[in-house]
Amino acid sequence: MRAIRSLFSLALLTAACSSRSAPPAAPAVDDAAAPTVADAVTFYARQPRYLQPVPYTPVPAGLPDLRAETCGLCHQEIYAEWRISTHARAWTDDAQFQAELEKSRTGRDVSWMCVNCHTPLVNQLPRLVAGLRDERLDQPIYVDNPNFDAALQQDAITCATCHVRDGVVLGPYGDTNAPHPTRRDPALLTSAACTQCHQATAVFPELTLACAFDTGRELAEGPYGDEGFTCQQCHMPAVDRPLITGGSPSRRTRRHWFGGSLIPKHPRFEAEVAPLRDIYPEGMTARWLDLPGALRPGQPVQLRFEGRNAAAGHMLPTGDPERYIVLRATVVGAGGAPLAAREVRIGRVFEWHPTVRELSDNRLKPREARTWTLDFVAPETGEVTLRLEATKWRISPENMAYHHLEGRYVASRQFIDQTTTLPVRGSAAAAAKEGDEAEEQQPPRR
Repeated sequence: MRAIRSLFSLALLTAACSSRSAPPAAPAVDDAAAPTVADAVTFYARQPRYLQPVPYTPVPAGLPDLRAETCGLCHQEIYAEWRISTHARAWTDDAQFQAELEKSRTGRDVSWMCVNCHTPLVNQLPRLVAGLRDERLDQPIYVDNPNFDAALQQDAITCATCHVRDGVVLGPYGDTNAPHPTRRDPALLTSAACTQCHQATAVFPELTLACAFDTGRELAEGPYGDEGFTCQQCHMPAVDRPLITGGSPSRRTRRHWFGGSLIPKHPRFEAEVAPLRDIYPEGMTARWLDLPGALRPGQPVQLRFEGRNAAAGHMLPTGDPERYIVLRATVVGAGGAPLAAREVRIGRVFEWHPTVRELSDNRLKPREARTWTLDFVAPETGEVTLRLEATKWRISPENMAYHHLEGRYVASRQFIDQTTTLPVRGSAAAAAKEGDEAEEQQPPRR
C-alpha cells in the first residue's frame, strides 16, 4: 500500500523545486472575472523558481519557429546528440511521467507543478495558471495560452529551453555570424543552467507531497564543488568541432547527450543509448578486497567487498527518491552450489502517508567507499566462484507493475557483473593443523 501511495506523491517529484518550505501564498484571482494571461504572468513571477516555466519568448528573427529540428538544420551534430538524450525523451516518450501526470489530475490537480521541467517553456504549455482557488496548490485557475505551440511541446526539454530568451539565441560565445540574433550568456557554462530543474527540494504537507531533488547542492557542497567542477564537465563532454556542420571553423563545444543513468526511456531506445556507455564512465565501481590466493578446505572464510562512488560529483544515486542501486555479492561452489550471498540496497526510503518523511538515506557520497563482509565455509575440494553484480533501478518492480509500464518503459540496467575464482587447495587435516599451530602461537591469556 505504501508503494501505491508513494506513486501519487511522485507525480510532483518530476517537477523541480528550490526550497524546503511550501511556496508563498498565490495572488487571488476573482473567479467572477475571466482570468487573463497577465494574471498568469503575475502568478508565476511570485512563485518559487521550481514552479516557474521559462517565460514566453518570441521566435528569433530569421527563424520560422523554435523547434529543435529547425536548429538542427545548421547544428546537425548537436541536434543528433540531443535527439537521443533523456531531455528529448522527457515528454510523451516518458511513460512513467505520463502515467504519474495523469494520476496527478485525478481528484485534484497538481499537474501544473510537474510540467515545468518536462516542457519548460511557456510556449509549450497549452494552459497557464492565473491563480489558485482558495489559495490551494491543487486548485489551479487556468487560462488558455494564446502562444501555445503544440509541435514545440513534443520537443520536451529542447534547444530553446536553454538557448533562447526574448527572441535572442544565447550561446557561450555570442560572436557567431548567424542568420538570427545572438548574445553571449556566461551562465550556460555554469551549473546554474542545470539546477533550475536539478535542484529541487520542497515539502507540501497539505498535499502530502514532496520534491526531493538535491543534486545541485550535493555537487556544490562536495569535493567536486570545492574543486570548481560544473555539471557540464561530466554530463556534456567537451569536443572541438564546427558549430555549424560544414560552415564554420572548429571551436570548443560540448556534447548534448546529457548522459546520466543511461537507462533508456523505452526498450526501443536501447540501441541508441548503448554506445554512450563507452563514453560516460559509470559513477559506481565495485570490487573484492584482499582476496587470498587460495582457500583451505572446510575452513571458515570472511571476504570483504567494496562499493565506491568513483566518478559522480553528487550523491549516488541522485535525483528522484525512487531511484536506488542493488549491489549483490555471491559465492558458489562446484556445480553452482550456493555458499553465500549478500544483497545491499543503496538509496533513500520515504514514508509518504500520512505525512511525508525520509526514513533512511544510505546513498554514497562523492568519492565515498563502503565495505561489507560475506561469510561462508570453504568446500572440501574444487574451487569457488565469486560474483559481484550491481543494478541501477529507476522505478521499483512494484510501481512498474502498478502503472502497467511493462513493454513501454525500462525500469533498470545492470552495470556491473564481475566474476573471479578461488581454488581450494590442501587437505582439511592440514588446515586444521595450521589452525592449531596458530592457536599455540597466541600469548597466554591472563
